[in-house]
Amino acid sequence: MRKPRALDEFSLTSEPTSAEDFDVERLIRKRETALGYRIMASWGWGADGSGHITARDPEHTDCFWLLAYGVPFGQATVEDLVLVNELGDVIQGQGDINPAAFCIHAPIHANRPDVIGAIHAHTPYGTPFSALAEPLTMTSQEAAAFHQLQGVFHGEEVNVTDIATGQRIAEALGPGRLVVLANHGLLTVGTSVASAVGFYLNAEHAAEVCIKAPNGRKISDEAAAEAHKSVGQELNGWHVFQWLVRSRLNDPCAVG
Repeated sequence: MRKPRALDEFSLTSEPTSAEDFDVERLIRKRETALGYRIMASWGWGADGSGHITARDPEHTDCFWLLAYGVPFGQATVEDLVLVNELGDVIQGQGDINPAAFCIHAPIHANRPDVIGAIHAHTPYGTPFSALAEPLTMTSQEAAAFHQLQGVFHGEEVNVTDIATGQRIAEALGPGRLVVLANHGLLTVGTSVASAVGFYLNAEHAAEVCIKAPNGRKISDEAAAEAHKSVGQELNGWHVFQWLVRSRLNDPCAVG
């Protein structure tokens, strides 16, 4: 049985490994989720309760973990996470859930067995960029992480309150990594919670470039494809997450 990787064991050769034991793998995913919420809070994201991170359970794969409603993101711990089934019922843990989190994330997890983690937030550049209702332009290195891996949800439901809308969001995401929710914000997914969070930061930075340099030079499709090889692998998102844990959080062990 593999122990969770220590937070200080990080180098250019570091990479995630999945545990064969459900309990160990579950703890890894829950810790990454709680850390992800705290990373969001380090920028003030989610101070009003907007935004959510979900983690598919390794054993009960039709269920996912997320933070109980009302827990400040900066105080998130493993114990504050609740397990939600495909009907939206909390089957483990204590507390309510954000209904929008279920309506948006449940169809994504159902449609994409490869998705372990998903994150949506209302952020300083992602949200205004989403008002353009268009994909990220290839005007930055960070944008290249989403080359041919992004979609746009054009619906006007900026407050998602039903599964049918969530299904349409999942369809707009398709097999990609990023979906721009028009007039709403960004959502990224990953084969780990860590990579989903890491790529969300990439998307936010790319959106910042689009907002600040709307007429910026676009790199060619060939150049974007080449850059994607070195910045667009799942391992790259995982590495960004490791950097965020180290640079944004004072006490990563506080999540439990």
